[in-house]
Amino acid sequence: MTIADRYNAEATRLLPHMAESLAVDPAITTASEIDEIVFRRSEFLGGMACAILAMIDQQD
Repeated sequence: MTIADRYNAEATRLLPHMAESLAVDPAITTASEIDEIVFRRSEFLGGMACAILAMIDQQD
Protein backbone atom coordinates (compact mmCIF):
# COMPACT_ATOMS: atom_id res chain seq x y z
CA MET A 1 0.00 0.00 0.00
CA THR A 2 1.49 3.34 -1.06
CA ILE A 3 1.48 6.50 1.01
CA ALA A 4 -1.12 7.84 -1.43
CA ASP A 5 -3.41 4.85 -0.76
CA ARG A 6 -3.11 5.44 2.97
CA TYR A 7 -3.60 9.19 2.54
CA ASN A 8 -6.72 8.76 0.37
CA ALA A 9 -8.22 6.29 2.84
CA GLU A 10 -7.55 8.56 5.81
CA ALA A 11 -8.92 11.62 3.98
CA THR A 12 -12.10 9.69 3.18
CA ARG A 13 -12.43 8.48 6.77
CA LEU A 14 -11.85 11.88 8.36
CA LEU A 15 -13.45 14.17 5.79
CA PRO A 16 -15.85 12.22 3.60
CA HIS A 17 -17.45 15.43 2.33
CA MET A 18 -14.04 16.65 1.07
CA ALA A 19 -12.51 13.34 -0.01
CA GLU A 20 -12.85 14.04 -3.71
CA SER A 21 -11.08 17.39 -3.41
CA LEU A 22 -8.27 15.87 -1.34
CA ALA A 23 -7.78 12.68 -3.39
CA VAL A 24 -4.53 12.03 -5.25
CA ASP A 25 -3.29 9.37 -7.68
CA PRO A 26 -2.72 6.15 -5.68
CA ALA A 27 0.59 5.58 -7.50
CA ILE A 28 2.26 8.54 -5.73
CA THR A 29 5.01 7.36 -3.42
CA THR A 30 6.10 10.44 -1.44
CA ALA A 31 4.34 12.66 1.07
CA SER A 32 5.97 15.78 -0.37
CA GLU A 33 4.45 15.09 -3.79
CA ILE A 34 1.00 14.67 -2.23
CA ASP A 35 1.46 17.96 -0.37
CA GLU A 36 2.54 19.79 -3.52
CA ILE A 37 -0.35 18.46 -5.63
CA VAL A 38 -3.05 19.24 -3.09
CA PHE A 39 -1.53 22.62 -2.14
CA ARG A 40 -1.71 23.65 -5.83
CA ARG A 41 -5.48 23.11 -5.63
CA SER A 42 -5.78 25.53 -2.70
CA GLU A 43 -3.92 26.57 0.43
CA PHE A 44 -6.81 25.36 2.58
CA LEU A 45 -6.72 21.87 1.05
CA GLY A 46 -2.94 21.85 1.29
CA GLY A 47 -3.19 22.48 5.02
CA MET A 48 -5.66 19.64 5.38
CA ALA A 49 -3.37 17.33 3.40
CA CYS A 50 -0.42 18.29 5.61
CA ALA A 51 -2.41 17.44 8.74
CA ILE A 52 -3.56 14.10 7.30
CA LEU A 53 0.00 13.22 6.31
CA ALA A 54 1.22 14.09 9.82
CA MET A 55 -1.40 11.77 11.29
CA ILE A 56 -0.26 8.96 9.00
CA ASP A 57 3.36 9.59 10.00
CA GLN A 58 2.46 9.29 13.69
CA GLN A 59 0.75 5.95 13.06
CA ASP A 60 4.01 4.47 11.76
